Amino acid sequence: MIVTRRKVILLSVLLLLMTSGAIFLRAQEKAPEIGSPAPDFTLNCLEGKPHSLSDYKGKIIVLEWTNPNCPYVVRVYKTDKIIPELQRKYKEKGVIWITINSTHPQHQDYVPPEKLKEIYTEWQAAYTHYLMDPEGKVGRLYDAKTTPHIFIINSEGKLVYNGALDDDPRGQKSKEQKINYVDLALQALLNGQEIQLIYKEFLLRVTCRLCLMARK
Repeated sequence: MIVTRRKVILLSVLLLLMTSGAIFLRAQEKAPEIGSPAPDFTLNCLEGKPHSLSDYKGKIIVLEWTNPNCPYVVRVYKTDKIIPELQRKYKEKGVIWITINSTHPQHQDYVPPEKLKEIYTEWQAAYTHYLMDPEGKVGRLYDAKTTPHIFIINSEGKLVYNGALDDDPRGQKSKEQKINYVDLALQALLNGQEIQLIYKEFLLRVTCRLCLMARK
């Protein structure tokens, strides 16, 4: 088969465009960095009503990724009640707490909204809204990796925390011994202080991975 110079040029241009497009897509999927504006999104709550991050402009916002079938989530909700206590404590101070479930409907750990409402009511959850992210779009937008995984957005709309709930992911420390990173971060924000915390990625590695089957 004879390949003309024109065909070679066209193939080269197409390859360049495809490569550039791939680079652009990877750049678009890059997780927001600390100090950068938190990406807006809209998801439906358990009742099927849409809620947007921008609805709470000017507020301190917590984004918490969850899955009731994760044993770590069960512990911090049902057993130790760490998250429900934080939710109540900071909702009273005007903080918006958004719980997000990014489990794909075809995954074995998927739980329908009606059942989720029942479970989290039993666990005495006190979130502002529980949002469904069945396609995993927002999970990928924020690069949420595990459950629980916590993000905090300040009143200026900037991401100021991305990490674990505390320094005791396996629940081996007493309440007095453990350091609750989210509690400290929210206290600092409400007091007008900067968050002096180090993001420890290894703390996320021992929790449950997000069930983002849509990532395929």
